[in-house]
Parts: sequence; structure tokens; C-alpha cells
Amino acid sequence: MAFEKFVPSQSFGLATKVPEAKMLKGGQISLNSIAYEQYLKGATHVELYYDQIARTIGLKGKKYGTKAAFKLRSVGKGKSTYRVNATSLIEHFKLRVESKTMLQISWNEPESMLELAFEGTVGTVAAPSARPTREPLPLRQ
Repeated sequence: MAFEKFVPSQSFGLATKVPEAKMLKGGQISLNSIAYEQYLKGATHVELYYDQIARTIGLKGKKYGTKAAFKLRSVGKGKSTYRVNATSLIEHFKLRVESKTMLQISWNEPESMLELAFEGTVGTVAAPSARPTREPLPLRQ
């Protein structure tokens, strides 16, 4: 039997060369190191914004904490991923995140803001469904 040497076309385990952002099921926004370095370099906190019509989240980097700023944490092997807990934003705007979702990244120069748009995946982010109301139980006498 003749063996053929396998040479991978891409190095495995290395970070991608393009900025990426994801919304995790638990309500965290995750940025790779390329996105952080390109758009939020030096920021330790971010202020969160949301455009309901465009279904876009805005991140404004801050080098200090404020009342409206959320901590930007570096996590993962080599601290190459940055996360911010956006659960309160998700709850405030009554969004439903059903699974990990890729976000489209763009830079808004006039606002100095990183914009993260939900891709067109139907059902990933939607208004909450009408929840059936329960009849109160009768009191025992």
C-alpha cells in the first residue's frame, strides 16, 4: 500500500485573519482578537446600543468604566477572545437568541461605534412569542 502525505492547506488552531463576532445563546457577545484590535483596541469596557429597525447592536469602546459601560473580558486560550455580557440588553429589548449566531461587523465612523448586525437567519432573533396566561388556582376553604 502506498501512503500519501497529508499537508493541510490551512494551519489548524490559529486565529482567523478576519474580524468575527458572535452572539452566544446565553446573551454574550464574543469578538475575536482581530475584531478587538481593529475596532476596540485599548478598551476595557463597552457601552451597548441597539437599533430595533436595523436589528443591529452597537459597541462603543471605553478605556474606563462608567454607569452605562459593560466590562469587556478576555477569555480563552491565550486570551484571544473578548466577551461582553449583553444579557440585560437582550432582556430589555425582549429579544430571543435561540443559538450561537454569527454577526455581521461594520464600523460606523460618524458614531465611532462598532456595529454588529444579525444575519438573516429566520427565528434567531425575534420578539418573544405570546406566552399563555395561567388561570389562578382556586383557594381551598
